Amino acid sequence: MSAETALYAVLAAYAPLTALVSTRIYPDAIPEDKALPAVVYSSESATPEVCLNNSIVATATRFRIAAWGTTRTAAAAVGDQIVAALIATGVPYDNRASGFDPEVGQFADITEITWWG
Repeated sequence: MSAETALYAVLAAYAPLTALVSTRIYPDAIPEDKALPAVVYSSESATPEVCLNNSIVATATRFRIAAWGTTRTAAAAVGDQIVAALIATGVPYDNRASGFDPEVGQFADITEITWWG
């Protein structure tokens, strides 16, 4: 199972998160005309851990997970559930920040993680 597939499975299986976003958990971008709130995840990098014999023992995949909402409060509520889903499965988060896209008037709560696989 790829890191992306595993991350999606964790998010989609967490009932408090899906109570807020239903099935609106997307890779890379929210499809046009989809409702908010929603979650978008993207892989920022994948760094292999290479042994002296050139075998790869693990890969650290850096993900950016953005909770999008029409208000900062709505985005933060989804972001809280993203963090809770990750912590429940033993995945700590590296960073959390807020954002705003003035072109579409949407707020973001962004969580960054390193997924080892």
